[in-house]
Amino acid sequence: MIVGGRMESIVFIDSEITSDGIVADLGAVKENAQFHSANKQEFRKFVKDIDFVCGHNIIHHDLKYVSDVFDSNSLISYIDTLYISPLIFPKKPYHKLLKDDKLQVDELNNPLNDAIKSEELFFDEVNAFQSLSSKMKWIFCALLYPYPEFQGFFKYLKFKPYALNDYVIKNEFEGKICANADIGLLMKYYPVELAYALAIINCAFV
Repeated sequence: MIVGGRMESIVFIDSEITSDGIVADLGAVKENAQFHSANKQEFRKFVKDIDFVCGHNIIHHDLKYVSDVFDSNSLISYIDTLYISPLIFPKKPYHKLLKDDKLQVDELNNPLNDAIKSEELFFDEVNAFQSLSSKMKWIFCALLYPYPEFQGFFKYLKFKPYALNDYVIKNEFEGKICANADIGLLMKYYPVELAYALAIINCAFV
């Protein structure tokens, strides 16, 4: 992505955390460079001046332990492939990554390998999202943009949430959902759940 005449940068990260919350290992990949070490100072240098940080389950896991390495005054956006995956691949939501709970005491993992897998998954998600209909993109963005688990993904794609009403959803899913379904209520109180449900319904008719 190019903004203001410069290419926006993205890094894919993963961490290995011990059962007592200690960072045991870190892995990251960006462009043609890789990082694999437990040294947080070196990790800080590797992710310096990054626009997007992406990983699998990073928002509610990795960032609890490594968020301090990122510049708090910067405009970094975070992308979590864990939450995008079941939206884009509802038939196989966990895709190529084998785990979602990274806190495993019985087996140490290789965070560099997982960072590379996150990169592959992310671009698969981007390509799959771009293949959706214009209305589906609009619906997903409008329902999910307010939530940190999804906002970074839409920012990366330069998607902004435009006003959405129940007519748009009913029109896109005509014949696929009950005409009497209270979509307005679901949009207001259960937007995330509605988005995932629509993703499943949509793939069932593809």
